[in-house]
Amino acid sequence: MNTAIILAAGNATRFKNKTPKQFKEFEGKPLIDYSVNTFSKNININEIIIVVHQNYFNLIKKRYKDLIVVEGGKSRQESSYIGLKNCSEKTKNVLIHDAARPFVSDRIIIDSLNELKDNVAVCPALPCTDTVAMSENKLNISKILKRKVLFKLQTPQSFNYKLLFNCHKKNNKQVTDDISIMKNFGYKCKLIKGSNRNLKVTYDKDFKLLKMLK
Repeated sequence: MNTAIILAAGNATRFKNKTPKQFKEFEGKPLIDYSVNTFSKNININEIIIVVHQNYFNLIKKRYKDLIVVEGGKSRQESSYIGLKNCSEKTKNVLIHDAARPFVSDRIIIDSLNELKDNVAVCPALPCTDTVAMSENKLNISKILKRKVLFKLQTPQSFNYKLLFNCHKKNNKQVTDDISIMKNFGYKCKLIKGSNRNLKVTYDKDFKLLKMLK
C-alpha cells in the first residue's frame, strides 16, 4: 500500500502574506489543490493524508471530504511525524510532499515508487548550476563547494514506511526534511531526476514563475 502525505501546516513566514502560500489561490483554486489532484489521480497511490495548520483544519476537512485530514505540529518535522502516525497499518511505502510544490508530476511519483523496490529512501533532485559558497558569518566566503557534487532536493521524498517511522520515533535531532533523518541513522538515499516544474513556492513573487510553468 502506498500512502502520500501532503504537508500543508506551515505558516509561511517567508511568504509575508496573510494567507499561507499553500492556500493562496492560483488561477481560481488554492495552491494545495494542484498537488492533491495529482496524487489523487495517480492509480499507484492508495491513501492520502493532508497535514494542515489548525487554523485551516475545518476548511480543508470540508474541501477534501474523502481524504484524511489531520492537524500538524509546530515544525515540518513534527508535522511529518504526525502524518506518519496516521498512515494505515497496511502502508508499505510513504511519499511525503510539500503542498507548496503544486506541479509535482506523475513521472516523479512513478519513478519514486519504482526505485523503492530496491531502495529504502528516494528523493528527486536537480543538479546545482550555480557556484555555491559557504560563509560562517554571512560576510566572508570560507569555502567554495564543488558544484558537480551538489544537488537541489525536491519532494516527494519517498520511503520504506516502517523504517522511516522507526527513525522518527528514535530521532532526537532537529532536521529540515525526512531524508536527513534517514541519513542520520545511516541509511542510503537514492537520488532520481527531479523537474524544473516542481518548483517550491517560497515568496509571493514565485507565483509569477508558476504562471510561466503552467
